[in-house]
Amino acid sequence: MHARFLLILTVLLFNCLLAGATSAAFEDQSTTESDTKSQDVQAPGEDPLPERKSEAQHPWTIVEKTPAYENSRESVKPDKLDSPRSLMWSLGRTLNTYREILDKEGRTYESQPRLRWIQSRIAECFDVTDVGPQFQNDVATDSAVYLREIMRRIPMSAWETIPDRDDIDQMPDDERITRYRFDYVPIELMLMTEGERAGEWVITMETREGAEAAFDHVKHIEPIAGVGELYRRHFFEPGWLIPSDMINHLPAWTGHQILEQAIWQWAVTLITLAVVSVILIVLILFLRNYCKRPLTIAGRILHLAFLVLVGVFSAAFIEFLQMHVFLSGSVLEIFTFFFSGIMLLAFVLGLLNLGVLIAEIIIASPRINPRSLDAALIRVGARTISIFLAAIVFFKILGQLGLSPNTVLAGAGVTGLAVALGAQGTLKNFIASIILLMERPFREGERIRIGDDMGTVETIGLRSTSIRTRAGNLVLLPNDSVAHGRIENISRRPHIRKEMKIGVVYSTTNEKVERAVEIIRDILKDKIKSPRGFDPMVYFTTFDDSSLVIECTYWHSTRDFIEIQEIAQSVNLEILSRFKDEGIEFAFPTMTIVNEDNVDADHQS
Repeated sequence: MHARFLLILTVLLFNCLLAGATSAAFEDQSTTESDTKSQDVQAPGEDPLPERKSEAQHPWTIVEKTPAYENSRESVKPDKLDSPRSLMWSLGRTLNTYREILDKEGRTYESQPRLRWIQSRIAECFDVTDVGPQFQNDVATDSAVYLREIMRRIPMSAWETIPDRDDIDQMPDDERITRYRFDYVPIELMLMTEGERAGEWVITMETREGAEAAFDHVKHIEPIAGVGELYRRHFFEPGWLIPSDMINHLPAWTGHQILEQAIWQWAVTLITLAVVSVILIVLILFLRNYCKRPLTIAGRILHLAFLVLVGVFSAAFIEFLQMHVFLSGSVLEIFTFFFSGIMLLAFVLGLLNLGVLIAEIIIASPRINPRSLDAALIRVGARTISIFLAAIVFFKILGQLGLSPNTVLAGAGVTGLAVALGAQGTLKNFIASIILLMERPFREGERIRIGDDMGTVETIGLRSTSIRTRAGNLVLLPNDSVAHGRIENISRRPHIRKEMKIGVVYSTTNEKVERAVEIIRDILKDKIKSPRGFDPMVYFTTFDDSSLVIECTYWHSTRDFIEIQEIAQSVNLEILSRFKDEGIEFAFPTMTIVNEDNVDADHQS
């Protein structure tokens, strides 16, 4: 059912994309026809463009025709970034090596590491401090390709006119430049003055962000310089998992762009997303059917495996979009942020589940009682360590996405006071739980009384302790009140004491009272196993309103409540039987009513 729904949804989306692509194709065609009427890009009032030079004289042709080093890593290593000229020369050499590998080898499994290395070298030519580490190489390479296409189409001044290190050093100190802007192309360079890259020239953030729009403005102009074609190979050449021959033999309309991505890229992305979604849905249904609550160790292992698979699938899908479908721009960032969030959630939950799983495996060993306080301490310790590791993974992934942990922590510090005030109860309970686990006033399975609540301890959590009353109700007590309250551990008593009072009627003779005391002592001596030093005490102690009271106190060497109740019943039955045989009568509550009128009449007579 789910697979059919996803298939229908994919078909509908594909049709929508096809319709959009057809209209986009007509729009592109009409735009191209109107734009080709003009071969120059010049705003009113600007100086006229320099004369169009031949391809051989264009600066970009010169740099791309310079022989490359035999070692590709040497050829893409920036020679120098100490001046605008050395920066642009390094960028040109690096882009040319990137183009040569794509032309000769394509995006193969073998060339992929070199291509990523080259992209990291390209990123060094840009100011990417505002971009997350995961996106820096892709964002910089996209911008570099756009800038290359712009420079290929616009006449530019000779290399000698771009300031070199010596030129800058010869300038007076108060006139020494820290920014350089080209005359006819929208490229601005700046000198880094802070951080590890201080003293290096880079392409500004504004140039990088406006590269795509600038290229759209001049893409109708026929290139006049450069060696070979890079634009289409960079943006539309698939990775080694997708055969290039298959893409090249697709109909022409599949190459039309929607949101700067080709239709075939959208189709591959949606089909892959549908397949991954179906797999995850099947796994979820499997877990729901075969993993019943409460979870066993095997069930926890399956849940952990599922979370790991979700995280791995998310990471693999991001890698597939970046390195094989080769999405770019904001579309890639949206997909990356979304699935990185899923990956982050899966790995964090996986680490938390791993802590619980390890704790349960340790507790399952014969040496540890699952209901002991040691087991509770293992659970809390494992959860604390897993939370710490999950926090590390959380901030690591945020850092890769460009969200600085320092920024996150600083933001947390701004609202920290409010959070602390709101969560102070939780923090108190957490600290109290640590105190309870260290001092061990009770453990799971023991019977305790805390204030008016009495029951058997079921769990000792990070926030509360739960006890089960004899009525079957589950009572949750905050750990803070438990740790600071009066705790009576009934299960840890060495023995159980019972008290009772037996009343006989006032007409009972002294001899029968003494006999009653003797009978009770004999019964207790026979029925009760008293701990050492705790012999039963039976004495005639009180003249009550309606009876002569014999008080009995005895101790039994047991901590089992049910056992002592059965013993008390046996003792009571024996007393009842023996008193009956001896003719000793139990007293009942009585009340004597005196009629004062009758008393006065008797006195008068």
